[in-house]
Amino acid sequence: GGTGGEGQRAKQSEALISRYANGQTFDFMPHDTNMYLAGTEEGHIHKCSCSYNEQYMETYFGHMGPVYCIQWSPFVSDAFLTCSADWTMRLWHQDRTKPITTFTTSNKAIFDVKWSPTLPSVFGAVSEGRVEIWDLSKDVLDPLIVFEPATHSNQTSLLFAENANALLIGDSHGQVTVCQLANMPNMSEDEQIDALRKLLVPTTDLA
Repeated sequence: GGTGGEGQRAKQSEALISRYANGQTFDFMPHDTNMYLAGTEEGHIHKCSCSYNEQYMETYFGHMGPVYCIQWSPFVSDAFLTCSADWTMRLWHQDRTKPITTFTTSNKAIFDVKWSPTLPSVFGAVSEGRVEIWDLSKDVLDPLIVFEPATHSNQTSLLFAENANALLIGDSHGQVTVCQLANMPNMSEDEQIDALRKLLVPTTDLA
């Protein structure tokens, strides 16, 4: 009888696990490392707690394909960015289950997205053959900079340098390219943070 009970519980556990999509990426909240976001293969994003491993705290809907990267804003605690195989990058507020803004400029998967660690309104993204730098204090429809490296590889990851005006870009051939950034925003940090906060407030809340 005991063995049968254990077998039944094992089957139930397997069935429970099989209902969940594969995780693709995660990022811990900067100000509360007990909480984290997880992006899934099916396009959903789950807010999770290390203290409650059997349920999600929240689920965010918007992406139509696998979520490849999630990153919390280092300056505005409620904001986070995601990118996906569905050709889009999306800006979210943690209290809203739908994206605040969607960015798309091509019909290619976006492999990585990163906030600048020094410029609050700036982020970068990479896709197949393309690197984009966005400044949300200036424009939410078009990137500030578009760079198309003359290589026969896919750009797969990027990272802003913390102590220099530079960007590191990794590709599918295992190479890392270092690019110097120019024409970056000259607004103050507070002005950039204010511009980002205003984006996070839907127009219906301002009426």
